[in-house]
Amino acid sequence: MSESLAGKCLLASPFMDDSNFFRSVVLLLQHSEEETFGLILNRPTDFRLDKVVTMVCECECVHNAPLYCGGPVDGPLIAIHDNDNFGGHRFNEELFVTSDQEELKKLFSEPNVKFKLFDGFAGWGPGQLESELEAGGWLVSDISSLEILSDEDCWEPMVKRIGNAIVESSTDTCPVDPSWN
Repeated sequence: MSESLAGKCLLASPFMDDSNFFRSVVLLLQHSEEETFGLILNRPTDFRLDKVVTMVCECECVHNAPLYCGGPVDGPLIAIHDNDNFGGHRFNEELFVTSDQEELKKLFSEPNVKFKLFDGFAGWGPGQLESELEAGGWLVSDISSLEILSDEDCWEPMVKRIGNAIVESSTDTCPVDPSWN
């Protein structure tokens, strides 16, 4: 395995035929030789947090955002949030990740915190992601905290950004006329 991709995102190749990941943006939370897992950032469900939280945690939720499908693997509810008063694992300079039920309850009742809540996650076994990367199934990209917490679907703009970067970096080495190759 080369360097860890934790903190980066995977953009499903436009040609990916796996319906679980079609046009998905997966934030990698962990990437090691033993395990890789992340959360699909752009799969909002029809379930609203204020309704889901009341049913699952029997507590009040002041947020009317969607619950996100984090991936095809069942797991605990996981939140990515921007407030260090609520604990969790520091993901980057601005964001935290938690699945602790008590911390989640605090997030649900605080109107001045920005977060996304995920049900499920995406996971890969040893070597599986590397094989998919070699086959061209994923594009790897940096991602900002704003993009992570955004409600907008960022797949298309991010794919275009990668494509533009490739074109810009190749203008010095590619001939203007392809017949000159």
